[in-house]
Amino acid sequence: MERRRFLALLALPLLPKALSAPRALRVGVEACPYCFMTILDARYAAQAVNPQGKAFFYDDPACLLDQLNGWGGPELKAKEVYLVDFLESTRTQPRWVEADKALLYHNPQIRTPMGSGLLAFKSRENLERHLKERPERRGGRVLTWREALKEGEKRTWVPTDFFPPPPKP
Repeated sequence: MERRRFLALLALPLLPKALSAPRALRVGVEACPYCFMTILDARYAAQAVNPQGKAFFYDDPACLLDQLNGWGGPELKAKEVYLVDFLESTRTQPRWVEADKALLYHNPQIRTPMGSGLLAFKSRENLERHLKERPERRGGRVLTWREALKEGEKRTWVPTDFFPPPPKP
């Protein structure tokens, strides 16, 4: 019995980290709760986990931003939020990064699933490397997750030709 107790104590510091990790995305299966589109390209995905531990996957970071700001979809209280690093991911394998640690790059000329022009990166180095590889995408602006959320309080990130925004209370 002592051995079990010892092993349980060893695992205790790992428990909070294990409970706050991104969930696995099933590309081609998961559907966005905001726009109802099936997620077909993991490079644009976002994820929110509610306080009960249920994961919700989004086909575009803009859908998650708009839902968190109350522009549509069911009310969402997110305990954890993750974005996919565009540079390090493939269409089928996302590389998740905590939203608060990510940088968002906004350029309306970039085609994204919902037309937001938002890409996420885990670091400024990854963003600069992407822009070096794709110089036609230069001319956008860099935002933190908090700045994007704040901006989304005033207007939707998903262009209104996709969904007309409901009146803000």
